[in-house]
Order: sequence, then C-alpha cells, then structure tokens
Amino acid sequence: MQLKMTKKPQKKTQKNPAEILPFLFYPAKTKAEEAWRTNLIKAGKIRKIGPRLYTSLPASEVESFVRGQWSEIVSELFPDALLSHRSALEFKPSSANEIFLTSTTNRKIEFPGLILSFIRGPKALTDDSPFRNFRASSIPRAMLENLSSSKTTARRSVAKEDLEKRLGSLLDTKGEKELNLIRSRARTIAKKLGWHREFQKLDALIGALLGTKKASQLITASGRARARGEPYDSTRTERFDLLFSDLKTKPLSVLKEISKTKDHNRNKAFFEAYFSNYIEGTTFEIEEAEEIIFDKKIPEQRPRDAHDILGTYNIVSNANEMSRVPKSLDDLEQVIKSHHGALMSGRPDVTPGEYKNQPNRAGDTHFVHPDFIRGTLKEGFVRYTALPVGLPRAIFIMFLVAEVHPFVDGNGRIARIMMNAELFSEGLTTIIIPTVYREDYLSALKALTRRDRPDPLIRMLVRAQQISNLEFSPYKKILEHLETHNWLREPSEAKLIESNLKTRK
Repeated sequence: MQLKMTKKPQKKTQKNPAEILPFLFYPAKTKAEEAWRTNLIKAGKIRKIGPRLYTSLPASEVESFVRGQWSEIVSELFPDALLSHRSALEFKPSSANEIFLTSTTNRKIEFPGLILSFIRGPKALTDDSPFRNFRASSIPRAMLENLSSSKTTARRSVAKEDLEKRLGSLLDTKGEKELNLIRSRARTIAKKLGWHREFQKLDALIGALLGTKKASQLITASGRARARGEPYDSTRTERFDLLFSDLKTKPLSVLKEISKTKDHNRNKAFFEAYFSNYIEGTTFEIEEAEEIIFDKKIPEQRPRDAHDILGTYNIVSNANEMSRVPKSLDDLEQVIKSHHGALMSGRPDVTPGEYKNQPNRAGDTHFVHPDFIRGTLKEGFVRYTALPVGLPRAIFIMFLVAEVHPFVDGNGRIARIMMNAELFSEGLTTIIIPTVYREDYLSALKALTRRDRPDPLIRMLVRAQQISNLEFSPYKKILEHLETHNWLREPSEAKLIESNLKTRK
C-alpha cells in the first residue's frame, strides 16, 4: 500500500517534482516505505509531530493544517474508533481543538492543533453512520451522549440550548415524524446501553417541543415561543439580527425624490413595475409593457403575465397604497395580504391574498414553514420598528418579507413594494432594480441568506437608490436615458452605466 498523501496547492517555485513530499506521513506499510521515511528524517525533510504521524510542513503551518485534516488522521490512525458525543453532531474540533472518540480505553493523544480524546464506551451500533474509514454516532445516539450530566464529561457535550435548536430545526424542516423517529430509536438505544437518565431528558425535550410535555424544559426563546403557540424560524431571526445591527449602527444617505409631478410618478411606477417583474422572470419587451399598462391591452397569449405587471403597476402608481406602512403586526399582515391579492389576481391557483399552506423551497433553500410565518414576521416586526424611518426600514422590511416568503408566489415583488412604500411615505427616492443590475441584487441577497453577510445587501440597495434618483418625465427622454445607460440590457451583455444626470422638462 502506498503512503497516504494529503494534497495541498504547491507553489510553482518548486522545480524538481521528485522533491514534492506528502504533507502528512502515516505508518509505512512496506520496508521500502519505512526506509524512505527514515532517510527523510535523517535529511531533516520530515519530523514527528505525534504518535505515528510525521509532517513535511514548516512549523508555522502545521497546527492549522492538522486541525483541518482531523478526519483523515482519525481515518488513517484509528479506524476502529467511533466519532461520538459533540463531535458526532458538529463534525469539527471543539474550540479547545478536541475531537471525541468512543473506544476501548480512556486516553488522550495530542498533535499540534488537534487533541483526540478517547472515551471508553460501547462499540458502534448498526445504524451508526460510516464516515471515511471509521463510523460516527447516529443522531439518536449522539443526542443521548450529549445529555450526560457528569461533570467530567461536560466538555464532551454541546450546550442543551444547542440540542434544543437542532431538534427544533429538524422539526421545522422534517416535521413531527422525524422527532418521533429519533425518540423511538433513542429509547431502544437507551435500553440496550443503560442510558435511562439520558433518555428521560431527551424524551422531555422532544415532548416539550411537540407540545406534549411541560414547556419548562425549554430554554431557547424560539422553543418557548413554539410552546406558546407562536413558533418562529430562529435561523431567520438570526439573520434579521445581523441586518438590524448594521442598519442600526451605520448612517445611510437620505435622498429626496426629485419630483412629485403626476407624470414623474406615473412613469417611475411604470418602470418599477416593469423591472420588478423582469427580476422574477415575467419578461416583456418595453413596447409590450407600455401597451399593457398604458393602453390596458392584455395579450391573449400571456394574460396571467400581463396581469402580474399590471397588478404591480396599479399598486405602485397609487399614492394611497404606497403610503401604507405597517403600524402593528396585524397591520403588516393586512397590508402584504392586500397587496398580494391585488398583484396576483390573475393567478387564482396561487391563492391571492392568502399565505401558503404547504412548505416550499427553491433548490436547496427551504423557506419559512407555513406554521411559522406569523411568528417570524412578529420577530422581524419588533426589529423593524426599532430602526429609523426611511432607507433603514425600507431595506429591512424588503428582506423580512423576502426571507419569510409567506406566499406561494409573488414574494419578491411584494417585498420590493413594501420597501418602496417606506421610501415613498417619507418623500424619499424609491428604488428600481434595472435588468442589468439584477444579478447584483440577487447576489447581495444570497450573501446574507447563505453567508450571513448583510453589508453587500445594504451597499447594493444604497447604490440602487442613487441610480434611481432621476426625474422620470417626459417619458421619451427618460426611456432614452435608461436605454443608453444599459438599464434594459441583460447582465451578461453589458454593465450599468452610472450618471448624475437628472432629466427635466
């Protein structure tokens, strides 16, 4: 068998391929390999960093590299061990660089940047998961392991709060059946291994989350809210906190709307409706959109798409509708349902004006469960009301509606309508996302939803407001300006051309 070689990008300064060495050396399998390793040790090219492990890396790189290769090290050196306790839930070293493994003895093996802590305990069960050359405790077993109350095992376990959140997340995404399956399997494991106290704790925790046992078992805010009948999506509220913090502490520009004339408002509403629908894939040529909105000419081939763009225009061109900003949670729900009913009136199959009643997703993104819509909106609304009026609230409420995703369809358009209502009601420049800027908009949203980075979203919308700070009359002149500045071009075809031009009569 050949020596295991962990690959790492090499600098191109190395001229002789024969000098490229593995970064980690595991026990030799042949005499030839042993002789080669001995020669490398004598030549000072590799050195021992722990039991049965050598490296060719500089000392400054060893700790971070070894920590990152923990699973390979376990797989190569201790394939009979079972990844257990907190490590079976986290699949990474703890903050103290520890990986916990169940084995036949209690011992500790240290490497630079990594400690393998072995715990004497039961061997792997049939449903403990294969991982590399070793196995990891199943979720039911790992839950029981982490509920041990011994002082000597405290560092092996995640906090009860974390267990509660993990179970709550499983309940959110997979339903009550999943938690009942975990409890049933854990009961069997507890009987087999004698972990009765641990099972009692798990049973009480799952029962509290499902509403069949006392809620006093719960310690997280989301768990208690669930027990009160007001469940919310804690993953979303954590993102709300990130965005809220930035919007609360960073001063944002205040841009007044350039004009309040009838023509300006009408034309800007037209382009807002046109581009907002384009983002969602409801695309028309600009001439077609003009006929739909200004001439009320509905194409026979695409009546639903036409009603989408017309419904959006009817809302954003109505000063009364755009002055509606929520004063309470009930008000927020009433406003978004009203807007949705008007926007999606041409699509009865998506239940206009009503929340979704089935979980939905896009790719690997699961949206807020229907049971958690009101609770999550409530949590978001608390943060919204604590922000300054204007752009901070506009950005936040747009993300709140988009992230909760309360409807079967039309969520993005409703989110942008709510954003611009915040601005319109304060006499500030409303925001349009041109077609050429669509990918910037979507990427900024993903930066927060997938990578917990709010700054790109804020910067993108600040820029979008700046480029939208134009006078939108007369119509022909503003259309020419938007065309020459690439507003109607696809992102793959052109870049947005920015200008301080304010078109005026």
